[in-house]
Amino acid sequence: MKPILKTLLLFHLSLFTLHSSVRAADGPNVLFIAIDDLNDWVGCMDGHPQSKTPHIDSLAARGTLFTNAHCQAPICGPSRASLLSGRYPHETGIYNQPRGNRLADDTEIFHGHLLPQYFAAHGYATFGVGKISHGYPQEDLFQIAGSRGNSGPKPEGPKAPNDTRFRYRPDYSQPYTGTQTDWGVFPEFNKDMPDFQTADWAIPYLETEHDKPFFLAVGFHRPHVPFYAPQEWFDLHPLDQVVIPEVPNDDLDDVPETGRRIHELPRYPNIDWLKANDNEELRRCTQAYLACTSFVDAQVGRVLDALENSPHADNTVVVLFSDHGYHLGEKSRVSKQGLWEESTRVPLIVVTPGNERPQKRAHPVGLIDLYPTLLDLCGLPAREENTGSSLVPLIKNPNTPWRRSIITTYARNNHSLRSSQYRYIRYDDGSEELYNHDSDPNEWTNLATNPEYAVILDSFRDQLPSVNNPYHPAIGDGPINAWFKEHYIKEGVTK
Repeated sequence: MKPILKTLLLFHLSLFTLHSSVRAADGPNVLFIAIDDLNDWVGCMDGHPQSKTPHIDSLAARGTLFTNAHCQAPICGPSRASLLSGRYPHETGIYNQPRGNRLADDTEIFHGHLLPQYFAAHGYATFGVGKISHGYPQEDLFQIAGSRGNSGPKPEGPKAPNDTRFRYRPDYSQPYTGTQTDWGVFPEFNKDMPDFQTADWAIPYLETEHDKPFFLAVGFHRPHVPFYAPQEWFDLHPLDQVVIPEVPNDDLDDVPETGRRIHELPRYPNIDWLKANDNEELRRCTQAYLACTSFVDAQVGRVLDALENSPHADNTVVVLFSDHGYHLGEKSRVSKQGLWEESTRVPLIVVTPGNERPQKRAHPVGLIDLYPTLLDLCGLPAREENTGSSLVPLIKNPNTPWRRSIITTYARNNHSLRSSQYRYIRYDDGSEELYNHDSDPNEWTNLATNPEYAVILDSFRDQLPSVNNPYHPAIGDGPINAWFKEHYIKEGVTK
């Protein structure tokens, strides 16, 4: 560690110790690694044949990889609000992006009740850097907080930085919220990437001795758009060799009208444009996503190497996850914000000290389970408000009785349920989708109108929440498409 960094760190830690009056806990440390917009394109999940993620794969080889893990909302804000509060979106009313830091105004569900705050209240030192919270001030989430970072850097131009693009420029005439979606080689050096700086901030906290257990959260932005990374990461995925997802032209034909409308993305890349000229832009976009994934894997590796070489290597629980997935052409879209597999499925890895062995669990689990799992692993009191389930029994025994499905919600009264075999989707107008993953892993054939599946449909309907709370006052009212514009008016979000 550089002497000046070590001096500053020791100064901050001494201030923290001076002002901390909570008795130190006796449990293990926690390294909590969050990645933004990472789907199953990591080697250990076989999501893409050209994924190059050796560090995430190595972590999975040391612990439990949950191969059927899903977010509770397929967009950053509500997903993080759910996993940090331990509550489902249909309980909190955080169905879509919150405005500013408005979640801090809610002292019943959020402020003072979030996962790192619970650890702090039980004697842990808590540190956080990068993207962890969304809609909640990070300096209130941790006792010591570094920069939240951003989705940059972005090229500067004669106009605003967001107006300078390499491959894709949104149609700004559309009256809906926009997108940072673009792809290309930028910047020149890794050190200019916020995620590199996030790892730089976290590493000294792993190298330093602490007088109490710590909870260190490290949040990486990539592969969040724009899909920019230095040249070396693109070189790992030569353009002429990139395999693109298969995108049938008729994939949306059996999707209900509401299912098509809620997923429309007027300002996002159009599938016909992406596939023109022998899939030119879809191939470039796919290459860039793979490059960004390899880049962020390397930053994860830097943090994991620091832990391995630290005094905390044998007493630290490691959790790595993504806040939601991402489509790269599937279902005719390049985005998150969907109720299909590509948007909801996420990497989730748990490594426990002293019990490091590779194993997989295919049970339907969710990010909602992180809060109770970490309390369980660290020997902290269970929290009654948590509505997820600890994964510890499942880690110990794959035959543990488990839930039938895990829920993902996108806007009020729109739910997706994923079981071990099926995905079921129910929209607010009652229209439905059903996919059998044993025979249709790409979710190309909607079985909801097939009478042979009536019993299965009834079973899923019984698993839907009986109460969907109204939208939380913190929710913003910027619609992404025409369906949301109508929906927000109907739900009273737009005043």
